[in-house]
Amino acid sequence: MRILIAILLACSPMMGILANNHEYTQLVSEGMKALQEDSLSKAEGLFLKAITLKPAEKTNAVVYQYIGQLRVRQKRHLEALEAFNDGLSLEPVSQSILMDRASLNIELGRLNHALNDLSDILTLNPKHIEALFFRAYVYAEQHLNTKARIDYEQLLLLKPDHRQGRLGLALLCDKDNRPREAMEHIDVLLRYWPDDATVYAIRGGMYQERRQYEQALKDMNHAIELEPENPDFYISRALLYKDFKQATLASADFRKAISLGASPEECAAMMVTPAEHTKK
Repeated sequence: MRILIAILLACSPMMGILANNHEYTQLVSEGMKALQEDSLSKAEGLFLKAITLKPAEKTNAVVYQYIGQLRVRQKRHLEALEAFNDGLSLEPVSQSILMDRASLNIELGRLNHALNDLSDILTLNPKHIEALFFRAYVYAEQHLNTKARIDYEQLLLLKPDHRQGRLGLALLCDKDNRPREAMEHIDVLLRYWPDDATVYAIRGGMYQERRQYEQALKDMNHAIELEPENPDFYISRALLYKDFKQATLASADFRKAISLGASPEECAAMMVTPAEHTKK
C-alpha cells in the first residue's frame, strides 16, 4: 500500500501538467471554433483564458496573433498592436506576426514603424512577396521613389503577374515623369487581365494628363462598359469631359455617379470650375 501511495504522489505533478495541457488545448480549440463562427468576443475570452492558464507557453505567440487579428476586425487598433507586440515578445522572428503588425501600422499611418517590421521580414526572407509590395508602397508614400522602384522591380522579378505590384510601379513611373515605362506596365497588366476596368480607367487618366483626349475617352468608356455600376468611373469621365469643355456631358456623368452612391457634395465641388470659385 505504501508503495502504491508513493507512486501516486510521484505521478500527481505529471497528472497536473497533463490536465493543464489538455485544458489549454481545449480552450485554444474552442477559441478557434468561435473565431470561425465570427463570435469574436467569445473567441478572445477563450484565448485569454488559455494564456492565463499557461503564460509561458511558446504557442501563445500564435494565440496573441489571433487576438490581434480579431481586435483589428473590431477596430480596436491600439489593443491589436498590444497583442501583436506580446506575440512578438515570445516569437521575435515570426514573419506572419511582423506582417500583421506592419499592415496595421500602415492602416494607422505609422509608416516608419511599418517600415521597420517590413525590413525585418525581408532580412529574414528577401523573397517575401507581401513584404516587398508593402515596403515599396511605404517608400512611395514617403516619396522615396528610388527605393520603392527597387522593391517593385524585385517583386515583379519574383512574380511578374503581381497585379498590385505592377500597378504600383506603373503609377510610380507616371509620377516620376517616365510615361513610356508607365504605359508599358499598363500594357502588361492588360495582357494578364484584359477585362480589368480599373486598369483602363487609370490608363485613361494617364492619357488625359497628356491631353490625348480621344484615347482617354476610349479607355474610360471601356471601363464603364466593364463596370457600369462603379461611380468612380463616371466621375473620371465627367472630369475628362470638363477638360474639353463638354459641360452637359460632364453634368450627366456627375448625376449618374451620385445616383450610384457618390457624395453629392464632392461631385458638386468638382462640377464647379476654378473661375466660378473665384466669382463666389
